[in-house]
Amino acid sequence: MVDRSFGEKVPKFSDIHRTESDTQTDTNILDWIRNNEIGSDAVIETPFGLRKVCYCDYTGSGRSILDIENYIKAEVLPLYGNTHSSITVTSEQTTLFLSEARDVIRNYVGAGDQDAVLFVGSGATAAVELLVHLLDLSAVVVVHGIQEHHSNLLPWTEISQESFAVRETEAGDIDVVELCSVLTLIREKYGQNMTILGCFTAASNITGIIMNVEEVNAILIKWGCITIWDYASAAPYVDINVNSKTPKGAVFFSGHKFVGGVQTPGVLVVKKYLVKSKHPKRIGGGTFKVSATSRSYLKNVEYREEGGTPDAVGAVRLALAFKLKAAVGHEMIISLEEEISRLVIEFFSRYENVILLGSPRVTSRLAVFSFLIRDPKSGLFYHHNYISALLNDLFGIQSRSGCACAGPYAHHLLGIKEELALKYHACLMEDVRLDRDHLRRQIEYSDKEMLRPGFTRISIPFFASVNFVLEAIGFVAENAKRFMIQYHLNCETAEWHHIRQRVFRSRKWLGFVKFSSDGLKMKKFGGCITEGVSSNIKDLKVSAEQLALDNKFLFIFIYKVADGRNVLDDETRNLRWFLMTSEVSEERTGIKVQYSKVPFEPKKYEWSDGLKRNYPSCSPKMLINDDISFCGAGICYTCAEFPEKDWSSEDWNKCTIVKRRENSSKEEIQSEPWVRPPTNLYKKAVYAIQSCNMIQDGDRILVCLSAYNPRPLIDYCRSLNIDYFYEEQDIIGEAAKLKTCRSICGYCSRMKRGRLTSAATLHGYNVLAMGHHLDDLAETFLMSAFQNGSISTMKAQYTVRYEAPVKILYPLLHRLKQILASYELIYPHLFDSLRSALHPLMMVDAAQTSGMRKMAIENITRTYLNRENQKDEDKGKS
Repeated sequence: MVDRSFGEKVPKFSDIHRTESDTQTDTNILDWIRNNEIGSDAVIETPFGLRKVCYCDYTGSGRSILDIENYIKAEVLPLYGNTHSSITVTSEQTTLFLSEARDVIRNYVGAGDQDAVLFVGSGATAAVELLVHLLDLSAVVVVHGIQEHHSNLLPWTEISQESFAVRETEAGDIDVVELCSVLTLIREKYGQNMTILGCFTAASNITGIIMNVEEVNAILIKWGCITIWDYASAAPYVDINVNSKTPKGAVFFSGHKFVGGVQTPGVLVVKKYLVKSKHPKRIGGGTFKVSATSRSYLKNVEYREEGGTPDAVGAVRLALAFKLKAAVGHEMIISLEEEISRLVIEFFSRYENVILLGSPRVTSRLAVFSFLIRDPKSGLFYHHNYISALLNDLFGIQSRSGCACAGPYAHHLLGIKEELALKYHACLMEDVRLDRDHLRRQIEYSDKEMLRPGFTRISIPFFASVNFVLEAIGFVAENAKRFMIQYHLNCETAEWHHIRQRVFRSRKWLGFVKFSSDGLKMKKFGGCITEGVSSNIKDLKVSAEQLALDNKFLFIFIYKVADGRNVLDDETRNLRWFLMTSEVSEERTGIKVQYSKVPFEPKKYEWSDGLKRNYPSCSPKMLINDDISFCGAGICYTCAEFPEKDWSSEDWNKCTIVKRRENSSKEEIQSEPWVRPPTNLYKKAVYAIQSCNMIQDGDRILVCLSAYNPRPLIDYCRSLNIDYFYEEQDIIGEAAKLKTCRSICGYCSRMKRGRLTSAATLHGYNVLAMGHHLDDLAETFLMSAFQNGSISTMKAQYTVRYEAPVKILYPLLHRLKQILASYELIYPHLFDSLRSALHPLMMVDAAQTSGMRKMAIENITRTYLNRENQKDEDKGKS
């Protein structure tokens, strides 16, 4: 556990974490990423010679960045230690690294004090497993999308009384009309008290389509559901905000999918009020206090659920990957992803035998594409593993083949109905007569694994060039049949290998590593010259054309070609959906081939550039209108648009002014209800305002909002249709330049207060309403006593003289938060006692020190006399 420390050296402003909104994207950073990607110049040995690696499976796993690894090597590993202590330098530094990494991620996902941020080991799968434990639900109904990954589907359906799948629209979004119908059905069937989990993915790992997250989340919240979002595929590319205008109950994602995120933990962000389990899922060191006869677990879920030695190095690497993503900017990333999508979809449209799975829309899409290639003559498809092998062997392209761990959605996209899916399931089960106890086979599969339906998937990172990949796919689409007789299919594994490379000869072995007094020695195996390997697509296509005409394979005898059809019986023969090598060989020798009929046909979508989300009528209170224009022409301003002579960097580092939207209808405003404060909070605020006579007729009040990262409040103010002013100043940077600075807190407070007062005066406001609470007053009182030797605290209200008088109010001064609330359990009535003790000090209405002291003494004397008089009256009555 790491708390804040006093007396630390002030860092330079340039070293402090920023979000992508704080900095402009340097387009050269894309070149830097390309050059820094470890493995970008790797060379592999294929049956057709040496090829440079072209990695196209970022949706599966990202790749390392050299500078990130160098930072870890130079800065993290030399002082690495165990985090179960903070006494030694190594343990303290590692603990601080881990804590800072958590804060970095907390900042970038918009998490607040109400959210727990947990590192969970093996990606999204471990996150869901932990979330099931934390929620500790006894009765629950699950609503999910059809796009779900198995990780966000099976764990919930296993514990649910019933689960409901919500279909997609023609645009590939979650169908909100059906969602409303499903939720209505659940409430009618199970009543209002049944817990409903809404489990949805933010972006499909098959199609790359980014879902209508906020729209769906708003509906789920309206119906009282716990909202759970799988950001595994989306997190490396899109903005994550767990506390948007429709806060999310839980969000999880895999760190290893980020650019530079190799070997990083998964992350689970969950609202603390949803955590019901009081016992850790994994009991380990640092999670409990124990004796021989008793034990108690930590209350903080972030520490309780991370027992044992955490992956501190992985957490640091993930924080750096987040910072890299922020340096590029999620808006830039999405723009690049959509541009790649446009190029890919336009290219695919030229090939009638290339079938793209999912909606072909371009907008709100990641560059993830799953496809099948059909043989025009037979009507059968080429096996996805064959296409993947051909891309690897001819061009070095690393793709993914299979169903991408999202079976139900894959079936939907492929057009496989449930009856047909059950037939595939039955034939893919391992024979129950096999002796598993004595491990006849290492892997569990059937002898008909080749029948498993699937597709080839490529995911092109935003910094990559797309032309090479498209040209390669186009060549394979036109020439796949010409290479088939050179490949052999293993029916039990569904693997396709070239007949000259049945063994992985260039495999790297740990067994070749040996240690001695000279250090680590590695035996070189099958060395080859890697210099001069071409990555020019034109050269590779010419080479591939020559390889297709290789005379060694033109006249292979039929009996030398393995015929996988022989393993199929009458039941399974009709399930074959792909072309086989034996059929191509027979066709070449003039034998008439009876091709089987394809048992399924992929779902067809309307070919349109960005289908609009136009749904039938659904209650407007359940939907969020994403098409509202928040900023129209002449309404949004930035610093760059103001005349330089009127604005200096000394006065205004950055300023954004957004005025009220004039195009908002009454119905639109009513559909975005204001949040009603809890009664307890409302009463305390009203009491403070009335008892201190804070607000007068004619006052123009500017309310000051703040947060760890205040940028999400901009969207909140926009949604409420109110004016707002966004101020930003390099206060820490200015403090670092000072020769002496007794108190960073004091300096920061004075600077911010001066900036806010200036803004209020500039825009015609005479009152500033601040959000400080009783915890802040108590902390200020103790700091003043401990560090300044004086009795003082923040005032309920006071007036400062600027260009015009400005009154500063603290209407929440009777509101206690986490610190005092926790001590209230140990010291009952602490809240009332502190409020009573601080009352004479907070009632001082003066900004100058001399005036404050005089009024404080008068208030203390008056309070003491009033209490003594009250005691005398009470005695007289008794």
